[in-house]
Amino acid sequence: GGQMQLWQFLLSLLEEPELHLSSIAWEGAFGEFRMVNPDEVARKWGEKKKKVNMTYDKLSRALRYYYDKMILTKIHGKRYTYKFHFKRIVQQMKRAGSAVKRDPTYIPQDILPYI
Repeated sequence: GGQMQLWQFLLSLLEEPELHLSSIAWEGAFGEFRMVNPDEVARKWGEKKKKVNMTYDKLSRALRYYYDKMILTKIHGKRYTYKFHFKRIVQQMKRAGSAVKRDPTYIPQDILPYI
């Protein structure tokens, strides 16, 4: 429910490698991914959010919001490479989600394959 967040959008691209391999791909350690074509990822995000002037610069600023929440971290020394922290995402969603109030064991479907 609600609007798609940037981390969810990135995960949705990664879940369809046959469509997005030229722009974003899993890499290295578990949960690690790289934007092969960061401008293309930004363009797709801009399309989704109906913001035609989206750039990688703007997208990367938005990604920094997730660093404090430990949802996502930048991999130092590797350009355009980030890592999802799936257990932390589940914790955050459990704290915020209404589905959790009904079922404390609830885990969002888009995260399930990764934990």
